[in-house]
Amino acid sequence: MDQIEQAVIYALGPQVDPNVKAQANAYCEQVKNAAEGWQVCLQLFMKQPKAVAEARFFALQVLENTLQNRYETLDSNAVEYIRQTMMEYLRREFVENTDSASEENFIRNKAAQSLTLLFAHVYPDVWPSFFKDIMALVQTPSGSSHEKAADFFLRLCLSIDEEVARLDIPRNREEVVRNTAIKDNMRLGDIQILASFWFELLQEFRTQNPNISQLALKNIGAYVSWMDISLVVNDQVMNALYELLGDANLRIAASECLADVVSKGMQPLDKLRMIQMLSLTDTMGRLDRSDPEFVEQLARLTNVLGIELCKIYLDGSVQADGKAAAYALIEQAIPFLLEFLGDEYDDTSTAVFAFVNDMLTIFKKQKRAMQAFSQSQIEFLGRLLEVIIRKMKYDDETEWGNEEDEPEEEALFAELRKNLKIFADHIATINEELYINYVHSVVMDTLQKYKAGTNLDWRTVELCLYVLYTYGEALPKGAMQFVNPNDASVLTPLGEMVSEVVNSNISAYPHPSAALQFFENIARYYQFFDHRPDHLPQVLSAFVDTRGLHHPLKQIRSRCYYLFQRFIKSLKTQMNQYVDTILNSMGDLLTVQAELPVECNTADGMPIPAASLFDSQLYLFETVGMLISLEGMDVMNQTEYLKIVLEPLVEGIRKDMERGYNPDDELYLIQLHHYITAIGSVAKGFPPVPKETGCTQPWAVVFKQATEIILNVLQAYNQFETIRDAARFSFARFINCLGSEALPYLPAFINGLLTECQVPELVDFLPFIGMISYKFKPMIHSILDELLLPLVKRVFDFLNTSPSGTDEALLFIDLRKAYLNFILSCFNADLHGVLVSERNIGHLSTILQTILHFAKNNEDPSTQKMAFAVFMKMVQAWGSGEGIATFNQFVYNELIPATFAVPMHASFNVADGQSILVFGEMTSIQRTLYSKQGAEFLEYMNNVFLPSMQCPPKMAQEYCQALQQYDNRGFKNFFQSFIAEAKNNNQS
Repeated sequence: MDQIEQAVIYALGPQVDPNVKAQANAYCEQVKNAAEGWQVCLQLFMKQPKAVAEARFFALQVLENTLQNRYETLDSNAVEYIRQTMMEYLRREFVENTDSASEENFIRNKAAQSLTLLFAHVYPDVWPSFFKDIMALVQTPSGSSHEKAADFFLRLCLSIDEEVARLDIPRNREEVVRNTAIKDNMRLGDIQILASFWFELLQEFRTQNPNISQLALKNIGAYVSWMDISLVVNDQVMNALYELLGDANLRIAASECLADVVSKGMQPLDKLRMIQMLSLTDTMGRLDRSDPEFVEQLARLTNVLGIELCKIYLDGSVQADGKAAAYALIEQAIPFLLEFLGDEYDDTSTAVFAFVNDMLTIFKKQKRAMQAFSQSQIEFLGRLLEVIIRKMKYDDETEWGNEEDEPEEEALFAELRKNLKIFADHIATINEELYINYVHSVVMDTLQKYKAGTNLDWRTVELCLYVLYTYGEALPKGAMQFVNPNDASVLTPLGEMVSEVVNSNISAYPHPSAALQFFENIARYYQFFDHRPDHLPQVLSAFVDTRGLHHPLKQIRSRCYYLFQRFIKSLKTQMNQYVDTILNSMGDLLTVQAELPVECNTADGMPIPAASLFDSQLYLFETVGMLISLEGMDVMNQTEYLKIVLEPLVEGIRKDMERGYNPDDELYLIQLHHYITAIGSVAKGFPPVPKETGCTQPWAVVFKQATEIILNVLQAYNQFETIRDAARFSFARFINCLGSEALPYLPAFINGLLTECQVPELVDFLPFIGMISYKFKPMIHSILDELLLPLVKRVFDFLNTSPSGTDEALLFIDLRKAYLNFILSCFNADLHGVLVSERNIGHLSTILQTILHFAKNNEDPSTQKMAFAVFMKMVQAWGSGEGIATFNQFVYNELIPATFAVPMHASFNVADGQSILVFGEMTSIQRTLYSKQGAEFLEYMNNVFLPSMQCPPKMAQEYCQALQQYDNRGFKNFFQSFIAEAKNNNQS
């Protein structure tokens, strides 16, 4: 025993030599697994004087492990020894021990756990008097109770409930059967004795030791879910519980116990009668509700009561009179629901969310059934909406935008608001008119007070603007009207609110939340300005001054950059007269200044680059592009504006290029990246040019000059991914606004990217080339002819290497798909001639072999399907057997055999959804070859290929007949049977 104690001390000691610690751990593990280890440990646990607490805890762990995992190895003598020893422990520690010092909590809890495991094995067959024996230890000869023993007994009962009754703990079938038998036996008599004893302990220790009374209440609440309800719901117990609701020490525990009683599973009408008898709302009305902690618990009780009543009301088996009685009780609970929902403490508010949700479910169901709402129901909805909107307001103690100091509080409030908004949206669905009228009154009242000079708290202003913003999400799109459909001079409630938001000048309110929420509303309700363009000057002025784009706070500025871009984009047709003013106001914001990237973490802790101010600034450059390129603008003015915007960026690139790259200057490449991306963003704002024509506008030359200098940067620094990314971004935008005028730059651009690009870039880049090819066919033919081999070679360079890990393996799969899609895009654009041009025909065989390699890979059916789809396109284009010898030879030597070998392979599962698509492509190839080559193909299949694979003549003949007689679907079904038969023949 002493050796075990010493080993535990060494194993847990922080200063112990690691080698000694390892030996001690190994010894402890040996004791734990030894057949008689539990016996030695039980002696260690009981020895006097007591061993150190850690050793005694370890001893109980060993006993627990034996009872849990090796009980069947114990004979009846061993079980009896454990029973007697544990009873001796209880007697010695909790009855005879008069020392005021109690057993350590962790040992007391572990002892209760061990005794619980013993109980699960021996009750009722071996130890039927389990509860009576332990209760006897609790009681003194005089009829009172030993305090320590009472405390342990109640903890033991809770542990037993957790072991045999808790529904939230997963259990295997044997445990479920065992636990059901235990509970059935307890219900025969012991549960009644226990319930009576808990009540006695509750009363005995109410003033003497309220902690013990709390444990008694916890037991009543825990066991009520599976014992006879009459053991709790009777005059004696309920009177005591109601009385305890006024006891400062026990009212929370009493309230929790009542919630457990109310939530007990029962038949609907039995539950209804019980709730009627409990009269909880009458009792709650008489309680002192000044203590926030107790109020929160009463909110939980109200929530449980409401949920249960709503459940009864919605139960299809309950008749009309039962529903009426349930709803009458719901109406009695509604004042408490509204009181707690509107409580200043958010935990109290959220405690009744489930009740609110169930109430709204009842109302939505009633509306779907087209049943009229009573006056009291409409009044409740109105009061509920009022409380919800009031609760959406920031607390008096909360400071807006305080994420850095209190990120958790800000996140919790955002979550609270989100849930409250869902409730408000439901109310809007149930009664649109009520919702519109109330929101209109809240918004208009606040704005008019501000307009009149009333000193408003920022929280009131922010709430007003937030509620207006959520209005647009609560109602269907059809309700988003700003003027009366029959009279455009009359504004709707939404139109009035947006008009007042603009006219009240609320955007000038001296708090950042007001400006931000103002612009969020303006961007959301931009269509209002189609009806009232006279409001535009005020809004544009607010956007470009210190309320918006020039706001002193970075977070407001950056958000406004995006909102302004959205607003201008949505109202482009009305912006011509304001271009000059806007561009002049924005000039100082178009200076590009590189900053070192800052990292932040995703929700799962992965580091990613944080969004920079420049990322938002790109929206401004795009907005500038949109404004310059507005239809109806003078083209010479457009050219001048574009020069004014782009020349500082181009000049910045020139100066940096002249200065040259210094590896110690971390900002050098970032600055170049920003210049290039800013130029691309301006181009992004320009409208796309029709694909048939190039851009003939005078301003095109400005973009061409920018393109040339960007290509110079790419040529000089294409080894840096940040430069390649910027060049790719910008060139994609030049293609859009310059059209075919940008094509001459394409070879230099692609070559600049290809030599250094990595797999992810190539995966993004190949679809871009495919898109350009389709857009500019056929004029791009000569360029694509020149670029095909470098592109394909770069793909092969990567695919011929082995992936370094899972992530790279997944990237290679994406690259294979991008490559195949690129080949497909050549066919879709009628540019497949580049594959067999004089320049490229010598490499066709290599390309065909790579595609064949993907086609034969049954482990990746999605790529396999694409590979066969490419072959299908080739067969359609070249399958008539004339002209392209390399392909004709490939068809007969490789492709036809593959369409048989792939489905014949054991790993090909035709029942798989992806594989059946692959199968369809293969049968289509065979059918198309027949349609292209006719008798020649049939003769080859019948006389050469099928005999070469030992196909019986009859099967070969049936195959050829099927090709001639069936359509695609019929042939696919035939070929499926053909392959199945061929597999069987091979196996036999």
